Amino acid sequence: MLIARDPDLSYGVSPALLRALEGGVTMIDTARIYPGSEDIIGATLAAWRGTKPLVSSKIAPLSVDTFRHYAPISCAFTPASIRASVEASLKALGVERLDVVHLHQWFYLWSFEPDWRETLLALRAEGKIDQIAVSAQDHEHDAVLKVVEDAHVDVVQFIYNVFESRPRVSLLPMTERRGIGTIARCVLDSGALSGMMDEAAFKAHHFLSGTNVGEYHRRLEGLKRAFLDRAVDSLDELAIRFVLSDRRVSTMTLGLVSVAEVERALALVALPPLDEADIEAICKNHVWTKNVYERLV
Repeated sequence: MLIARDPDLSYGVSPALLRALEGGVTMIDTARIYPGSEDIIGATLAAWRGTKPLVSSKIAPLSVDTFRHYAPISCAFTPASIRASVEASLKALGVERLDVVHLHQWFYLWSFEPDWRETLLALRAEGKIDQIAVSAQDHEHDAVLKVVEDAHVDVVQFIYNVFESRPRVSLLPMTERRGIGTIARCVLDSGALSGMMDEAAFKAHHFLSGTNVGEYHRRLEGLKRAFLDRAVDSLDELAIRFVLSDRRVSTMTLGLVSVAEVERALALVALPPLDEADIEAICKNHVWTKNVYERLV
């Protein structure tokens, strides 16, 4: 589960997150730069009396200017900034160890730099972190192939959904070969694959504001014609079942704010995998090479 802050919620206990934990969610994914997110998770974990979930967070870059535009890794992460971000996350979350820690972006050339990994290995030796991860930037899943091939990480996170199925034939075969864990994100494409967003909702959404809404809805109609009422009952069902049908996906994140959204997601993740023929049709007929994040600069 990806925890997103409800704008009407203070940095207190999240009812949605508590319901997710009650429903069997075993990992929470967040990031240091998501305002208030770690504080909400920390408060909720303190109130939770069941089995503690795995906690995954991402190290804050020195500057958001390094997102989407290449810069040397020293402009984004240094040994000191990595350590400071981890320490701040531990304090906010109220935990002694982070189960998964990502660098919150990745460029291919960074795979040849050693300092970031040496710092994280030292933090692991100190018992402050466990699994070392990188989060592939936007749709640039191929940028992490080198670091995966070298097995310099334990986990990778990347965009994977019915429109972005390319990791299926590039990144995922390599993670399987190297025994690397995988976290699929943007399963619902920032909510757009729910099929419930009109043009105003697209324009109001930070991550979707630059989207060609007409083209997006045209693509959604294609999915509906191909799969609704025959293979699935809804677009969000199609999206979630597509990702969970891939056995190479260790887990996935869903940005859920309300208890109702959590209830809906819990019902959908319990459904069986899609038929192989439908998976093949999605990959062949519905892949859409796009990047809705291009204008976020």
